Amino acid sequence: MAEKTQQTEDLIKETAMRLFFQKGHIHATTQEIADEAGVNRALIHYYFRSRDLLFEKVLHETLGAMRQKIDDIFSSNETLFNKISRFIDIFIDQNIDYPYLETFLVTEMAKNSETIKQMRPSDERRDDLKKKVEQQLRDEIAAGTIEPIAIEHFMINLMSLCNYPLIAKPMVQDFFHFDEAAYKKFLLERRNVVLQTLFKQKNLTPDLK
Repeated sequence: MAEKTQQTEDLIKETAMRLFFQKGHIHATTQEIADEAGVNRALIHYYFRSRDLLFEKVLHETLGAMRQKIDDIFSSNETLFNKISRFIDIFIDQNIDYPYLETFLVTEMAKNSETIKQMRPSDERRDDLKKKVEQQLRDEIAAGTIEPIAIEHFMINLMSLCNYPLIAKPMVQDFFHFDEAAYKKFLLERRNVVLQTLFKQKNLTPDLK
């Protein structure tokens, strides 16, 4: 019975996630979510009490999972190049699966600073990660694989290069006459473009050993 209950709850969350951030129905009602999931609307109220609480639950779990993945990448002992490559991969993959998520987050962060707190680790953890990445950045600069740059600008360059094509999707598609398939191909090509922009004369195949 407990397993069945968990399956139903997971089904509702996955369906809500798909409607909110894959199909862009940010304001989907409990009835629309129930219809899409093939369950009775009363079950949504049973598990989550309201549509808004369901939305908060889905968003919180999504941000938490993404934050953990990023934390795992940047706290690892891999090279900076491999870390950045992996970050780009998970970032682009998630936004191919949920194309409306990034636009929602940017809008939400402008309105609500609490959203930012959900996306970042604790202050102590953040400082530890920053020191580790900053040292690796200095090493890459000393080796001549990255132009001299402060970590703040390096990280903002990374986020901007990844974020902008997602936020500006309608404009990019219109300007270049991209249908959905062409736009997805364009996003996948961004991985190497971003790496080539951040690193000089670097092998674009990460060392996975």
